Amino acid sequence: MTNDQRSRDVSRRGVLKGTAALTGTAAAASTAGAYRDAIDFPLPAVQNDDEGRTFSLLGIVGGWMGISPHEIDAVSNPPLRLIEGEQHQVIWTNGDGATHNFNITSGSAVGDQGEILESTQTVTEQGETVSLEFTPTEEMSEYFCAPHPAQMRGPIELIDPDESHELVVHVETEAGDPLGAEVTLDDRHSFSNIAARPDPAEQAEDQQALARFDLLENGEYELQAWTYGYEQVSDTVTIDGANQEATVTLPPIEPGEPTTTFSMRLEDGQWVGVSPDSIADQTNPTLELEAGQPYAIEWENAIGRDQPAGENRHYQPLPGHNLVIASGGDTNERNTYVRSDFLNQAGGSQTVEFVASEEMGVYLDQAQLDAIGEIDVQ
Repeated sequence: MTNDQRSRDVSRRGVLKGTAALTGTAAAASTAGAYRDAIDFPLPAVQNDDEGRTFSLLGIVGGWMGISPHEIDAVSNPPLRLIEGEQHQVIWTNGDGATHNFNITSGSAVGDQGEILESTQTVTEQGETVSLEFTPTEEMSEYFCAPHPAQMRGPIELIDPDESHELVVHVETEAGDPLGAEVTLDDRHSFSNIAARPDPAEQAEDQQALARFDLLENGEYELQAWTYGYEQVSDTVTIDGANQEATVTLPPIEPGEPTTTFSMRLEDGQWVGVSPDSIADQTNPTLELEAGQPYAIEWENAIGRDQPAGENRHYQPLPGHNLVIASGGDTNERNTYVRSDFLNQAGGSQTVEFVASEEMGVYLDQAQLDAIGEIDVQ
C-alpha cells in the first residue's frame, strides 16, 4: 500500500463521518444539531452480516437524517439499500417534536403515493423512538413521512445478495499490532476498532482491529485509513465476484523537535490562548507558522464531555473534544491534515505535534465547529 497525503473533510464524516466530506448535507446537518442534546439516539454497534440490515434515522421537518450504518451517516433523505428476502429494521427518532410517521410505498413521486406497504404509528414527542421490522419486496420504491411527504422522502434500493460482497480491512502498526483507525471506502465510512466508536464496546478476544464494508458491487474502490500519530495510507481495492480482505499498515509520523509550542485552553465555543505571550488571553488566536517547520500545540479540555449547542455542530454526540487542523473555506469543503484523539475529561490535556504546510488554514474542535481559529503559514 502506498502513502498518500490526500486528506479528508473535517465536517461530519469525519469522525465518526468525522469527518469526512458530505457535499450537500452540511446545511441539513447543522439544522439537526439543534436537536442533538434532547435526543438519545439508538446506534447499532455493528452492521448485520449478510442478513437484514438495521437503519437508524432522525426525523425533522427538513428531511430524514441518516444516523447509521456509516454509509448514511449525516446524509439527508438517504437511500436505504435493502437485501432481498431478509428481515430489516428501521429505527427512527422524532427530532423536532413535529408530527411524523414512517411509511414505505410503491409510489415513485410525491404526487404518486402508490400503495403504502409498511407504516408506523404517528408520534409528536421530540426524542420518541419508533421501530419498524419488515421484509422488502420488489414493489417497495420509496419511504416518506405522511405529514411532510415533500421534504421527508427518500429512495429504496433492493440488493441481490448474490451480486454484492464484503470487504474486511485489518489495520495494524508496523510492528503488526492492531490499530484503531478511521477507514473510508469511497464515500463509505467505518472504524477498525469498535472501541473507537461513540459508545465503546469491549474489543474482540482475538484483538483484531478491523473495519467491515458490506453490500459492495464489483468494481474498484479507493481505500483510505488514518489515525492521529500515523500517516494516512491510500490504495485501490478491487471487488471481483467474491468477498475480500485487506491489511493496512500505518507508519508512525515523527515530526521532529518543535520550533514553537503553543498552549491553549478549549472552552464553550472558543479557544483561549495561554502561551507564548503573543497569543496569551486571546480568543481563538491566530497561529503564525512557517511551512516545513515542526510545531506542537498543547491544549486543555476545560469543558469535559459537554458539547454545547452550536450553529455548525452535528447532531450526533462525539466521544469528547479534539483538535483538528484543516484547510480554510466552507465547513463541508475543508481538508483535514491533523486530527487528535478525543478527550472527555475536564482538565484533561494533550499535545499535538505536526509539520506546518501551506494548505493549513484553520484549527478547530470537531465537536463544536464554532470553536475555530486561523492559521497563517508563511
